[in-house]
Amino acid sequence: MNNSDIIIDSECDTEYDPLFENFIYLGTASYLILGLFLHIRILWTILIKERSYFKDNSFFILFAADSIASVSLILNDLLFTRVFMYIPQLCPIVSPFFWTPSIILKVIYFLNNHARLAKSVAQIFMVLNRMSCVIIPAVYNKIWSTLTPIACVLVVILPFGGLWNILISRIFVLSVRGGFGTSYIRAVSWASLSMFQSIYIITALIFTFVCTSITLYKLILLPGRIKSAEKSLCFTSITISVTFLLVAVTQVTFATCLSCRSDALYIIQFMAFDTFTVGSAVIMVLTNQHIRSSIFSSSRKRKIINVTVTAMPSGRFSNTS
Repeated sequence: MNNSDIIIDSECDTEYDPLFENFIYLGTASYLILGLFLHIRILWTILIKERSYFKDNSFFILFAADSIASVSLILNDLLFTRVFMYIPQLCPIVSPFFWTPSIILKVIYFLNNHARLAKSVAQIFMVLNRMSCVIIPAVYNKIWSTLTPIACVLVVILPFGGLWNILISRIFVLSVRGGFGTSYIRAVSWASLSMFQSIYIITALIFTFVCTSITLYKLILLPGRIKSAEKSLCFTSITISVTFLLVAVTQVTFATCLSCRSDALYIIQFMAFDTFTVGSAVIMVLTNQHIRSSIFSSSRKRKIINVTVTAMPSGRFSNTS
């Protein structure tokens, strides 16, 4: 019998305290909602509100591409993944719907992993962007005016190289804590998702280490050569790279240490990606004054009152508004 034809049922684990799990969801949702708000406001600022200001800044366009992937991840976690993981009361009601093959489950699983790989690709281009800014500032804008559209397309396309096996594999639900999570039965046995994720993340990690080291070296060696605004973006990129290291460590551990795989590591992976996903928006807001003022400035325009002052024969003044 084909994997796509069989029923894969999942027993809901009743050993976990439902209320405690619910509190975990509320705590997780609180910072995910903050991250979602900041990412949406950043995207609104870069792509719509102040598009004329940001459209020629390649780093902000690349960050917007990364931010779109972050929004996708956060929405998936808020509305699906964390809901059914940390609200055990829903498990016996919802999980039976996914015991048989489900196109909805496959789409959600695919989009979630596409966003994860897309962030690794975007990370590569962002650190390359900052390195080239400090190495070749004279031609930096000219080079990236051509590279930026290509980079944005690659952020969308390249993740498919690690996800093709998911498209032809059976996606199913399995018990995670008191609720359930998603996994898959590989149609092509050697093409594991964890292997592809490790390849993408390790590649991004190598680029991050090399490019960030060169960027830091140049900033220290030639501090006056870089504009203050560009220098600020360099520190933004460096700080985001630190959060990416957490993702790299947990992913490599998951892929290489079979005995380490457990619910605990599964949760730690989520937390590491949360730091990377939410942290990038928080870091951008904290380190970039223009973005910060654009996000939190009042959208209401001040009322302007015209006052006309005329001299009276007595030497006094009168005004009309």
